[in-house]
Amino acid sequence: MMNLLDALITQFGMDFRAFQSEYRRTAALLHEKTGDAAFRNIVLTEKSVSRWRSGHVARPHHPAPAILKQLFGRPVEELFAPFTGDQAQMLRAPSAPVLDESELSMTARDASTHASDAAAQLLPDLTLDQLEDDLVSLVQDTSTKPPHVVFVSAKEVLGVAKVLLDRTQVPSQCQRLYLVAGQASALLSACAFDLGAIPHAFELARAAALYGQVAEYGPLQAYAHGYLAVLYYWTGKPAQAVRKIEEARSFPGVGATGKARLAAIAARAYAHRGLIENAQLAIEESLAERGPVEDDLHGIGGEFDFSLERVAMSNSSTLLILHDGPGAEASARRSLELIAANSTSSNPLVVAPQARADLTSALLMRGDLDGAANALSPVLGLPREWRGAGLTARVNTIQAALATAAFRDAQVAQDLAERIEDFTILAPPQVLGTGTARLALGRGNG
Repeated sequence: MMNLLDALITQFGMDFRAFQSEYRRTAALLHEKTGDAAFRNIVLTEKSVSRWRSGHVARPHHPAPAILKQLFGRPVEELFAPFTGDQAQMLRAPSAPVLDESELSMTARDASTHASDAAAQLLPDLTLDQLEDDLVSLVQDTSTKPPHVVFVSAKEVLGVAKVLLDRTQVPSQCQRLYLVAGQASALLSACAFDLGAIPHAFELARAAALYGQVAEYGPLQAYAHGYLAVLYYWTGKPAQAVRKIEEARSFPGVGATGKARLAAIAARAYAHRGLIENAQLAIEESLAERGPVEDDLHGIGGEFDFSLERVAMSNSSTLLILHDGPGAEASARRSLELIAANSTSSNPLVVAPQARADLTSALLMRGDLDGAANALSPVLGLPREWRGAGLTARVNTIQAALATAAFRDAQVAQDLAERIEDFTILAPPQVLGTGTARLALGRGNG
């Protein structure tokens, strides 16, 4: 039996596609007004509309009644009631108030929907949730996957984030996507550094900083600017490194782990600049007891973590720059002890080799050649894909020390130097070209 809904759809000359379009637009408006998730991503089939119009349905399920009422300006009970002769006469009257009101309502709604179409674009929350989960898993996988593998996956995550940003203009969704894009860029920068592609590491770190600025998220900005400080002193610009790390420490919202990371980077920057007292104070700050407050970025772990063993490893490198051999040796040994005691330690394939390299340099400073050879031996067996720029630079420094008058005539030194040459010749930074041999923080430290 025909009902008023059927008569109105016929009166307006709407086929299924036209009705479906108006229905979805109305649902989007109601979602915007009410925030009710039931109005989002509405699915409407031609079979359902046919049943509504035929009178086989007395009352559709939520949220259809509210949408139909908004669409036609009549309660659902009236729309689904049998079509009467009086209603037919009203519909035939060209100046009938109900037709004028409905026409005005639909015209106004169409104009309003069209004007706010961009702002009303929505992505399914599950899509954003999945992308964020993918990013977190990738960051945490830096404990088990080498830089070139992580780089490929991070590039994919960044690409997806950029595509989704073109599909929504909802502020909250854009912020989430900018954060994912920024974190992926930061991860790509760290990988590029490991692979010896320093100019690309700079560019990607700056991209991460810009994404953090757009998202107005301090921890990401702090991380990216801290990494830029690393890249500056790596490329022989310690004054710029100091300025950049001081800027990095000004961003709000950074938790305990992030602050420890920035302090360790500051110590290295000050040491390269020759600011001994500042470097020592920053080392003390990096070792200070951490509070319970953590931010969402550094709390992810993996590349964004800065564990106690990383602090100790980083400080051993800083102390070597300050020519404090005993302090560097103690700090490097502390890092290795923490790794050995902690089965869940952040990537030992990165931290432990760099700590061992620093320990080797410290032992050479006090003339212990045999101890240095023993300390470095496990490092020289590391698979090629884990021989990042930070580690390769440390090992090259050891090779230079072995060539000094104190060691060059010793057979142990000659053998160790040959092994180092074999180690570095196929390391990724050697293949790609690092352009410098400075000591650096290395991967995971910014």
